[in-house]
Amino acid sequence: MPDDFSTLCAMLADIDLFGTAGEPFPKGSALTKAVQAGAPFLPQTYAEAYTKPLEADLRRLISLASRGDPTAAETLTGAVYQHAPDSPNAAALDRFLAVISNMYRSFLDKDKRASAGVSLVEALPPLAMFQHDGGDGPFTLPVDDVQQLIGSKVGVVSMPATYAPHPVIWAALAHETGGHDVTHADAGLLTELGNGIAAAFAGMAVDPSISRDQLAQLWSYWIDEASADVYGLLNIGPAFAPNLAAFFAALNARATGGPPSLRMDSGFQANDPNQILDPHPTDIVRLHLAIGVIESLAGLAADKRSSYVQMIEGIAAMLGNGSMVKIVGNIPISDNQLQPFEAAVPLAVMQQAARNVGGYIATARLNALNGHSIQDIETWDDNDERVAQTINTALAAGKPVVSLGDDAQLLAGATLALLDQPGKYKAVTEALNAALDKSFQTDPIWGVPTADAAYIRYAKKLALRE
Repeated sequence: MPDDFSTLCAMLADIDLFGTAGEPFPKGSALTKAVQAGAPFLPQTYAEAYTKPLEADLRRLISLASRGDPTAAETLTGAVYQHAPDSPNAAALDRFLAVISNMYRSFLDKDKRASAGVSLVEALPPLAMFQHDGGDGPFTLPVDDVQQLIGSKVGVVSMPATYAPHPVIWAALAHETGGHDVTHADAGLLTELGNGIAAAFAGMAVDPSISRDQLAQLWSYWIDEASADVYGLLNIGPAFAPNLAAFFAALNARATGGPPSLRMDSGFQANDPNQILDPHPTDIVRLHLAIGVIESLAGLAADKRSSYVQMIEGIAAMLGNGSMVKIVGNIPISDNQLQPFEAAVPLAVMQQAARNVGGYIATARLNALNGHSIQDIETWDDNDERVAQTINTALAAGKPVVSLGDDAQLLAGATLALLDQPGKYKAVTEALNAALDKSFQTDPIWGVPTADAAYIRYAKKLALRE
């Protein structure tokens, strides 16, 4: 597996992950026309909840874009105008929306929540778009940000247009599509997790370089991003972790010009006058955050959990470089103040802390969920794993995978197939695209309803395809 994983990392690093592609951002009156052309292709629910508020604020967005960074305006409008049939990535956008819809609904499904005794959350899945200039990488504008900008309660996920032909890496974006927007949908959930994070370090052996209080402060600051990782894994399953590792190793290779690797430090963005610490956990410890979640998967057999943990530990050892994790930056605290944070901590301590946090987020019983844990709503179990392995086997044999599983299971199976045989990247991509096309067509939000015929004409030859 190490050689195959290195090959997969190198293949992903060949993608221009920060590049320019797709549809340029229309300017001025052309933007208004583009939005009007794409609007009829959104479902009625989005026309009311998103398109109308967007059109009402379009003039202001155009003005804001002309005076500064147009990223937000392009993201909000692209979520509509890229639905036009002549848009260069229209088919890929449909597939990505099917994935988002599946992941989002898995945590907010009313039947699941009702059976688990968890409060219902009425919210539409996020919209999506492909950013013309991928310099910022993938990101999401969660519901609260979009509401502030245009008054709509629908989030938007943005992905560089260079990712459109590569659905396998969308599994890593479960962090965005099934993470941020879902965690923000349950009021008070992130605050409660952050306030209780100290429980994750009770009794843990620490090092003079960092105290339990400092660990609690750090991981409370990282809680939004860490929780998004946990939600992503509960949706995609343990395959989320190697997919995320390969994707970030490729991102680092593109950013630095070096070999695929995971960063051993956390810092701040270049030219940031406030030197705000990266809100994401350090790359290398995110794999151990995933391990903590996997170890807590009550519905997955112990041997499967152990196998995945060993795989991910091996990947972490392969992609890391050193025995210390360095953290430097300012953490925003109350009253617009900044708290300097600087530490060099043994890798083993940070890895154990990450495992503890992963287990805590996945199993903590939260008032925001009526005393339930996140896993009570959605988890990865033996049946999910069986389906993913069936998809893996079919892809390895060159067979179609249409309707073999839901979108999360399809992405997990495709990831497993490429971990074994990265040379089949093109064939796996084609098969995955076909399956996601079908998923979009049958999606309860995006799919077109079919007529309920009173009489069905049978095929002349009744034979099932092998």
